[in-house]
Amino acid sequence: MGFRTRQVHLVRRSVGLAQPTDFSVADVELPALEPGQVMVQNLWMSIDPYMRRSMEAEATDLEPWPLHGPLDGPAVGRVIESRNPAYHPGDLVENMSGWQEHFISNGDRYVPYLSPASSLAVRQAPGARPQDYVGLLGIAALTAWGGMARLARIEAGNTVVVSSGAGTVGSIACQIARIRQARVVSSAGSEDKVRWLLDRAGVNAAFNYRATSADVALRELCPKRIDLVLENASPEHLSACLPLMNELKQILIAGFVGTYSSRGNMKIENFEYALDRFLTIQSYRIMDFLDEYDTFVADMLGWRAAGKMRLEETIYSGLESAPEALCALFTGGRIGKTLVRLADG
Repeated sequence: MGFRTRQVHLVRRSVGLAQPTDFSVADVELPALEPGQVMVQNLWMSIDPYMRRSMEAEATDLEPWPLHGPLDGPAVGRVIESRNPAYHPGDLVENMSGWQEHFISNGDRYVPYLSPASSLAVRQAPGARPQDYVGLLGIAALTAWGGMARLARIEAGNTVVVSSGAGTVGSIACQIARIRQARVVSSAGSEDKVRWLLDRAGVNAAFNYRATSADVALRELCPKRIDLVLENASPEHLSACLPLMNELKQILIAGFVGTYSSRGNMKIENFEYALDRFLTIQSYRIMDFLDEYDTFVADMLGWRAAGKMRLEETIYSGLESAPEALCALFTGGRIGKTLVRLADG
């Protein structure tokens, strides 16, 4: 006999801001397991800005989400039935089959964005909670860690600018820069987020880009100019940083979240400073750091235990809340990581 569960499906490819009505919750029946297969109940799923691009028919970096079919995204769940000797009931497994309460896996090895969505990786790091694998130890966190702990050329006292510092990538990047003894300046889209950056994330200076333009704020807050930028907000923010860069310094681009609702259209001003100041500008991908996953986990859990790292969580409950959670990413208000709790366990 089959197994009844629920999935979120995309029913319309929106233009501009995504709307909850672009999605629907579907009741589906999964078949009985065949030899080698595993049934997983998802416990937590991640909501990430990149998913707005997946809604487009012409997504470039990832396969676009289908209409009226199961979606993909980071999740963590428990094995509830197994006909595969490599997995046992109760195993905690990370996967890319979010947006559904249950799914069937063939037991392939999980490689984010590269392996089939139903691929699995058993997770059992001491001191980690299940939701950490889509939060503190998730893909967005690895993006921040890879940039700031592996690629960034930071010396004590350097001025580091991190855009959108109250989001997952930004908040973790800010804290790693502080751990590396940099002077950290960050931006956010509200006064509450600015206060959080100063009081909780420990940055040295922060500004509300909705109240003060980035070029004015950065000139005031970076009297010794800028040594490193971790950009994950917008071309406008990057454009404001370029004239303030010191020579031979570095810009790392983790993403441009501000363009995801406008089909990625962008224009970068002041690019002549990249040549005049001999800057290194690099975009990067998390796949470059997958062989260092254990080091990443040890760093993040160690820093948290030492009180040097925190990740605020905005938690939605129930699969039906996932569309609202995604849409809220682009209207502001939330701090840190957005998660959807699908089940206890």
